[in-house]
Amino acid sequence: MASKACCTIPPVVSEDDFKCSGTFSTLDGMRTYVTGNTNSKTGVLVIYDIFGLDFPQTQQGVDIIASSTPTLVVVPDLFLGKPMDIKNYPPDTPEKQSALGAFFGGPANPTKNVDTVRGLVPKLKAAYPSVERWALVGYCWGGKIVTLLSAGDEFVAAAQIHPAMLDPADAEKLKIPNFCLASKDEDATATEKFKEAIEKNEAIKDKSKVMRWDGTFHGFMAARANLKDQQNLEYYHKGYKALVHWLKEVL
Repeated sequence: MASKACCTIPPVVSEDDFKCSGTFSTLDGMRTYVTGNTNSKTGVLVIYDIFGLDFPQTQQGVDIIASSTPTLVVVPDLFLGKPMDIKNYPPDTPEKQSALGAFFGGPANPTKNVDTVRGLVPKLKAAYPSVERWALVGYCWGGKIVTLLSAGDEFVAAAQIHPAMLDPADAEKLKIPNFCLASKDEDATATEKFKEAIEKNEAIKDKSKVMRWDGTFHGFMAARANLKDQQNLEYYHKGYKALVHWLKEVL
């Protein structure tokens, strides 16, 4: 049975009151947010959402992971300082839809970014030699990237939070335990079929977890979170508590 400490995370504060506890460094030429114990034996590589590295809601989340697991957390700026402008979301005009489509076809192309992250693995190991086991966490678009990476063996576990482009076919290829937390905005049928595929995957089913929370929205644990809203704040806290608990079990 999990202890009380295992299920406890620091208090969540509004984005206006948050001060990050990590630092910025460079990994393979990328500006990178690093938080937690650099001498830890475990590490988490975080793939952010399309809005990039500098949202306090995302930074607070990764600080929570680092302090509560506890582990080293590393967030590379895969978009090299040029993320999608959050003003284009939701994509409710032809101009916004065009901008989003161009971004997903270019800087956010999944295949390109999977290759980039795989190329970072030896750099991670060289920069943080004490880390023996690396897990992945991906938000929204990042969830798709970590799921595709989970077909390989570079990492020991992967979590996707309110994932974009959730595809049950990906679940059949997973080689490592998977945590999937979907919101009301993710397709319910796709989420259920993803869960069913994982439950048939003998290699990972016992350590995997798939949930869909109908009371909250796509982006509630990352850049689109509104932590001044009580309901969003409660789901944010609940989500990170569940994620931390799972990471402790698999790392």
